Amino acid sequence: MSARRIATAMGMVILGFFLLIIAFTTWYTVDESEQAVVITFGKADTTITDSGLHFKLPWPIQKAEVLSKETYSLRFGYKQDKSGDLVSYDKETKMITGDEYIVLTDLVVQWKITEPQKYLFNAQNPQEILRDATSASIRSVIGSSTIDAALTDGKAEIEAKTKDLLASLIKKYDIGIIVQSVKLQDVELPNAEVRAAFTAVTDARET
Repeated sequence: MSARRIATAMGMVILGFFLLIIAFTTWYTVDESEQAVVITFGKADTTITDSGLHFKLPWPIQKAEVLSKETYSLRFGYKQDKSGDLVSYDKETKMITGDEYIVLTDLVVQWKITEPQKYLFNAQNPQEILRDATSASIRSVIGSSTIDAALTDGKAEIEAKTKDLLASLIKKYDIGIIVQSVKLQDVELPNAEVRAAFTAVTDARET
């Protein structure tokens, strides 16, 4: 085979490769539960919320980042392992009440992405920021609450205060998400002896 034919064949292979790139990177789909951001040369261009087939310029000129519209759950203080069992993290949940008792507090934060451009570009790790803000918020609220409120009838107020404080922090960070709800899962004393002593004191007070 002559050098000219080899060069022609190589040229056809390269051309075919670029045509494949163009064919597979000029379109994308968005489901009803999704939203997309078109990024042009690394800069967010437009946000697509309509579902269906959409077209854009080929890579590397443009690319589409598809994000979910669904509500996410941040589990603070515990997670579910592969077998479905719940694993708690006492170091993360251990905090001090206003009257200097130690309690273990875990909760769930419901949140969703409302501004995809900010979510993608205003922070390197928005979910880590949300976790840190959650920790700061619940510790602040527990630190100004009594042990009685944390363990008994003050949980609803603690949830409301934590949600308000967390929402204000997230708004300040401007990372494109909103906090929908905060739900305490468990607030308990750190060991059985302390729990028994507190229960005895509570029962005596009620009696």
